[in-house]
Amino acid sequence: MKNKVLLVMLVMSLVCVWGGVGTAGQIGYSMRGSERGFASKPNPDPPSSAVVAVDAIIGRPLGLATTIAGTAVFLVTLPMSLPSESTAEAGWGLVGRPAGWTFVRPLGRGKPVYEEKGVFGP
Repeated sequence: MKNKVLLVMLVMSLVCVWGGVGTAGQIGYSMRGSERGFASKPNPDPPSSAVVAVDAIIGRPLGLATTIAGTAVFLVTLPMSLPSESTAEAGWGLVGRPAGWTFVRPLGRGKPVYEEKGVFGP
């Protein structure tokens, strides 16, 4: 019983964090437009509900698995990328890009709007 409670708590915390990260970029708030409030920008071409559902059920879990596998490969290859000073490229390619595809990209969208290097940038 204790393991089931811990599993439910883990799943709930991951869902909350995942949802928070996914919706963080959708607010559209800036200091310049602060008097307008937190209104979301309307989407002129929203994806269909089937595309969003397939992305949520299949695409995001695959992206999460790819991010986890990329992190493992990055950690294994870290001793080889440190001497060659290519950790930024390795981190971006193995962890940053899959994590951006999984957590930053809006549901149902294929456009890579997450192409900012961020933490792993040179």
